[in-house]
Amino acid sequence: MQDELDQWTIPRGYSMRIAGAKVTGKKKVRWVCFRGGEARHHRPPVDESVIQAAKAEGRRKPTTDRTSKKCGCLFKFEVIETAKGSDLWTLHYPNEEHKTHNHGPSDQTSDPRARRLPTEVSREVDQWLRQGWLVSKVQEELRGRGFRNVLNTDLYNRKRLLKKENAQGQAGG
Repeated sequence: MQDELDQWTIPRGYSMRIAGAKVTGKKKVRWVCFRGGEARHHRPPVDESVIQAAKAEGRRKPTTDRTSKKCGCLFKFEVIETAKGSDLWTLHYPNEEHKTHNHGPSDQTSDPRARRLPTEVSREVDQWLRQGWLVSKVQEELRGRGFRNVLNTDLYNRKRLLKKENAQGQAGG
């Protein structure tokens, strides 16, 4: 269901996430805007000594300087199965204030699900990264195929994960 909803909402600049599900006979799933809720500002400022220690160990600095995408959007709805085991659902809004977003469409690069590649393309990208392709070359190939939402950061993170998996595979095998 998430994939079908993403196909409709993401091109329009909105994204939904599951906030809860119940199965008491009929299934019930509650969906909320991914920008709903409030940001967690409970993290204290990062001490400069912590940043220097991280750099000395070759780690990134703590990422507490990011801003939240959350803006308290109240948009939400529930889908309820019409009969147990059926694949038919009814849409229900809890109340009127949950029928509209409090923000405009988001830039697709701000939503990780909007940047996700189809499975076949993702496998191909993994293969290119294993072969040692530069991220710029991968980006050029993806843009040539019409995938313009993928960030360099996504590719660098994927490259690092593949390298880590390869190192664990060689150490354990």
